[in-house]
Amino acid sequence: MISIAVWRPARVISCNPAASDMVSLVLEPAEAVPHRAGQHYEIRFPGDELSRKFSIVSGPARPRQLEFGVQILPNGMMSPRLARTAPGDRLEIRGPLGEAFLWTPGLGTSLVLLAAGAGITPLLCMHEHFVATVSPAAGRCLFIVSARTQERIFRYQNFKSFLSIRLTAAQPRLTRDDLREELADMPPDETDVRVCGPPRFIDAMVDGLLDIGFAETRVRSEAFL
Repeated sequence: MISIAVWRPARVISCNPAASDMVSLVLEPAEAVPHRAGQHYEIRFPGDELSRKFSIVSGPARPRQLEFGVQILPNGMMSPRLARTAPGDRLEIRGPLGEAFLWTPGLGTSLVLLAAGAGITPLLCMHEHFVATVSPAAGRCLFIVSARTQERIFRYQNFKSFLSIRLTAAQPRLTRDDLREELADMPPDETDVRVCGPPRFIDAMVDGLLDIGFAETRVRSEAFL
């Protein structure tokens, strides 16, 4: 049995620009391990002690080719190096990790995903898993993304068809009233919500959700700085 706590080799399949400050990094692990929507991996270069955590973008049905969204920090010690990797390069991964920020079928009939910035990455995994496991007749997934411009949205051209987008360079930020309008046909007692992004975004969204009637037990959040 493979231990998720052990570092394992992985090969770079691709590393491509995915937003103005992000790349899509796809890895092929030497040994595939099933993951759940909302989990992450630690990634490092072989021989290095330095590692960073990255959420899994690809759904649980694709454990043999893992996609990650890497936000490039200009002064970062890890992300610029990962952005320069090429097909065939070797990395090491540990995971999948994380139990607090998950979505699995059966938790709720419908699902609301609220993302800002790089917080979109684990929610894309949840959306893929929802579409693969919940029939349109059984429930609906609403995916709302807040970003300054569309160039800041991870793989915008691939995912824009199912995203409800708020571009804050030209539009006001999301408010409680916006949530009330957008979620009007999403019954609070039958809908789960996952929120991911900067702390201020999370605080505003969670407060708004509770104000419009969503139970605290239905809402989970994870901060991306």
